[in-house]
Amino acid sequence: MTTQHKIVRSFFYTIGSGYAARLCSLVITFLLKDELGPEVFELTVKGQVIFILLSSLRDFGWLHSLLHFQDRVDEFVQTHFALNFAFSLAGCLLTCAVGFGLYCYQPETYTWPAVVIGAFSLFYFIRSLTQTSEALLRMDFEFGRLGLFHGLATVVALASALSAAWYGWGRWSLLLGGWGTFSVFSGVYTLVYASAVWYSRPIRLWPLHLDWVWARRLLDYGKWFWLAWGVLLNFIWYYDKLVLAFIGDERYEAGLALYDHAWWLMQFPTAIIAHIVFAYSNTLYSRYQADRDRLSELFSIMMGIIFRGSSLVALLLLANAYEVMALLKTEWAAAAPMMVWLAGYTFLRPLFDDGIGLLWAVGDTRRTAGIMGAQALFALLIVPVAVLWKGVEGLAYSMGVVAAIGVGGVFIGLKRYVHIAWRRVFVGPLFALVLAIFGNGVYNHICNFPWWVDLILRSGILSLIYVGILWLLEREAIAANWTQLRHVLREEDGK
Repeated sequence: MTTQHKIVRSFFYTIGSGYAARLCSLVITFLLKDELGPEVFELTVKGQVIFILLSSLRDFGWLHSLLHFQDRVDEFVQTHFALNFAFSLAGCLLTCAVGFGLYCYQPETYTWPAVVIGAFSLFYFIRSLTQTSEALLRMDFEFGRLGLFHGLATVVALASALSAAWYGWGRWSLLLGGWGTFSVFSGVYTLVYASAVWYSRPIRLWPLHLDWVWARRLLDYGKWFWLAWGVLLNFIWYYDKLVLAFIGDERYEAGLALYDHAWWLMQFPTAIIAHIVFAYSNTLYSRYQADRDRLSELFSIMMGIIFRGSSLVALLLLANAYEVMALLKTEWAAAAPMMVWLAGYTFLRPLFDDGIGLLWAVGDTRRTAGIMGAQALFALLIVPVAVLWKGVEGLAYSMGVVAAIGVGGVFIGLKRYVHIAWRRVFVGPLFALVLAIFGNGVYNHICNFPWWVDLILRSGILSLIYVGILWLLEREAIAANWTQLRHVLREEDGK
């Protein structure tokens, strides 16, 4: 198979497997939350937030560093594994120590969060050992295989959690199979995914080998990634939950669980569009990092796909927030307005992630650290004030501003590496979005059906307006983009 065909086929493997996994995740997580209720999730989410903030401290961008230096991978692959092993082990021990410290400090409050922290730390350590193997598979564009592994592991893990909940395991079922996007930290997911990846691309475990020249080179690349990803990125997107966990909002009995549920849903435009495309595009950007024209075309095409898809998903979630919450028991109903308050975050976050991915691909990890540093400084000062000012509502608004700062910084930083076709990327979907929002207002004014009819009918009408307008405006451009994408990817085959 030619390189061009393999790359294009990998793109569709990534999209297809990603959507299948996300759809199953959505359905099973809804059933799981309906079975357990928000009270069971409250302390579990608190432990999960602390784990996320600590676990990322071990990540020096091992996946991205291997892709960045892929032309010389044979020289450093064992060093890559040894460094990953050492830092993953150190991170696991640190995270477990913090969990134990919280338990000793206040056992009546932190017993269960400490269990969550310890269990997920162990599972994450085991999964981290496969990062070298996974990076090698990504380098070879084996996204069909990786997508199958991830989809299968996700479905099996969440199905295990739901079955355990039905059999009365309660909160322990969340450690077994996880929930939503956090299923990737669960025991079942770790077992299935890590085993499959390791079997597909095994790495020699022992003895560990360290080439000091390559170790310094990988760490030099990774130090800014560590600051940007390990320290700042997760701080930016999880600090709001940490503040809410300790300050709280007296209007809600399980405010953290409700806010986390709303955030999980409003993360879907990023998860099912940006992250799925990013899993593929980051590898592609690394391959073409030295060709500015080709990289510019690829980035504009990928950003156009992300913005068009994520905007539609965000619109449907916002327009149907109360209907979506009606799918669950009434204990979850208070999360509906929280979804609406997160509108700014929902539209902006997908744009941020793919831009950061391109900066990582070209090796400018220092610039990403600067962008996220500005976001983190703003969040550090504003988020607690926003919670004290207006509770969860203020918290949600502040995260929209944090996302806006990040998007602005990313697009400024990208000017050095790519020319962005602004009009082609944004004008069409923005026009379609405005008309769809107007259509939603008209629908709400003249229609009053049962919630389930509204959910189906409103979603269909808004999708028809949005997609129809885009098709009228861009049907020729869509065909041209596909032709252009194939042309851009036609490199080694013609050489």
